[in-house]
Amino acid sequence: MRWKALLALGKAIPLTITIVSGVAAAQDRDQMVQSLLTDARMAQSRGDFSQAAEAYRKAVALDPAIPELWANLGLMDHESGNHLEAVKSFEHAARLNPLLFVPQLFLGLEYLESDNAGAALPLIENAVRLNPGDLQAALSLGRAYEMLDQPGRAAGSYFRATQIAPTNGDAWLQLGTAYLEQVENDARIMTSAWNNSGYVKLRAAETFADEDKLGSAEEAFKAALNTPSPAPCVHAELGIVLLRESKEAEARKQFETENQAASHCGLSPLGIAVTDIAQRHPDMALKELTVVVNADPDFVRSSLPLFRGAVSPDQAQPFIALAQSSKSGRDLSFDIGSVVHRVLVSGDLSINANSDYEHLTQKATGTHESAEQLYASARFAQCDEALKPALDRLPPSQLRLLASCSFSTGDFKTASIAGERLKSSLATAVQGLYWESKADQKLAVAALTHAGEIDPDSPGLHLLIGNAFRQQRRWSDAEAEYEKAVTLDPTSRAARLGLGIALFTELKTDEAFAIDKSLLDEMPEDPEANLLAAEILVQEHKFQAAEPFLLKCHNVKPELLPRVHVLLGRVYGETNRPSDAIAEYKLGITMDEDGSLHYQLARLYQKTGNENAAAEEMQLSKQLREQWDDRAHLDLGQPLTETNRQ
Repeated sequence: MRWKALLALGKAIPLTITIVSGVAAAQDRDQMVQSLLTDARMAQSRGDFSQAAEAYRKAVALDPAIPELWANLGLMDHESGNHLEAVKSFEHAARLNPLLFVPQLFLGLEYLESDNAGAALPLIENAVRLNPGDLQAALSLGRAYEMLDQPGRAAGSYFRATQIAPTNGDAWLQLGTAYLEQVENDARIMTSAWNNSGYVKLRAAETFADEDKLGSAEEAFKAALNTPSPAPCVHAELGIVLLRESKEAEARKQFETENQAASHCGLSPLGIAVTDIAQRHPDMALKELTVVVNADPDFVRSSLPLFRGAVSPDQAQPFIALAQSSKSGRDLSFDIGSVVHRVLVSGDLSINANSDYEHLTQKATGTHESAEQLYASARFAQCDEALKPALDRLPPSQLRLLASCSFSTGDFKTASIAGERLKSSLATAVQGLYWESKADQKLAVAALTHAGEIDPDSPGLHLLIGNAFRQQRRWSDAEAEYEKAVTLDPTSRAARLGLGIALFTELKTDEAFAIDKSLLDEMPEDPEANLLAAEILVQEHKFQAAEPFLLKCHNVKPELLPRVHVLLGRVYGETNRPSDAIAEYKLGITMDEDGSLHYQLARLYQKTGNENAAAEEMQLSKQLREQWDDRAHLDLGQPLTETNRQ
């Protein structure tokens, strides 16, 4: 009876007991969770992320329905390097609340760290939509696009990052690097699909001129003129090169020919004015330049650096004196004499840039003239402002006009966008690639320069700028940046290796080898340092000495592995192992752009008596060689160790 009574009592009040105990349990749980959160915050404040993660792990066990707790747990695991657990926590938080910013961003970052940019991209895009003003999200989206070989979109993301944080040097650096990658991509597409186009030949000629290879530039511009449909301004650009070669009479003829062609190329009147300075006709030059400046001062600022070295200080002095004396009584906000002195005499090219991405131009308000009329009268800034508001709706003919106007007045951002629009159509693709590559190169230089101004004492910044210059094959500039990085951080292996590569490319072999030896003394198995040592020894024809270094290179980055095979092929070929050499050359054949590797294979096949294979390789070598000249001078991006140095 006693047990029956107790059971009955128990059955009489179970609901009350449950409610009271449930409230108490909830209160206890909340107190425990709050205590754990306090512990987590304290651990986090002292940098003990593992301890903070454990506190959050206990908290989510007590209350698993709160997505913010899972997100915080993921952050702590992320910070402590526990990436697998971090991914699980971020995924759980995202399932509980897809609108939380942190799980989207950091789950994307986890995928980026594991080289899975495809999985990262939609997550980081979501993060940017949820918080457009977050710097880390914008930078991470740019990184994802770069990893997916979409440098144009990467540049857009990095540009947004510079707007979010204008003084962040890394954002400007990444922006400049993305623009350089886009230039490289455009060059490769141009030379592979439109190798005989006048625009491609013009771009090759412009690249020679930028590199101060004036003789090669002159020949390339003449080749561009001999195409069925020469691009605009070729005569004027040839005239600039001739003027820089002190061929004033020939230059004037080209500028006048451009004028007669009714192309409305603004470089022609500017070129005639500079020619008059060179030929000591200051009165005529001042009159001509005043007309050009009054039409669009930004055009003069943007274009005058093209004439660097075209006049000597003695030739320029009469013009500068006249311009300075003529300033009184004239309302000119643009000091022509000072600008000419800075650019043509002092060689200060910093004037070449309305590069702060806040381009201010003359507005087209109050005029009823068409964009075509504005362009024809060299009012490029007004033409730019007239067309830019309708950029998304312009037909191809107007896009071409906008690209020319915006580039001429120094609005390179708009010129790049117009080029991007043009290249989306097959009919105008090569023109779009031309304008986009020209504009992006200007934007890249401006962004990299600004990055250096923001943080001049950052070794990492100098390293990255050095890498960017190396991509452009501006070896002396790269060397200078690597030197700065090494001075600021003598322990930086990346900066020292970059410096060694730059020195080697400039044929400063002893200095390069000394740096590389110090790297190998520290880490004998470093594959990239071994590769540089092999490059140096092969160049010096020390083939047997190079072989041990090459055999330590199989763990180099995948993009460098073909170069290792090519060097091994060279070593085996020069040490009388033709079969081994053939095998290695075949493994590295993908990097043969000029036909030299196929030529080496042909010789090796001849040596082994395989005449049919030799003839086939010789034919392939000839075909590639015929395509090489334009490509070699448009492709601005190959690092040293991917370049065939046969």
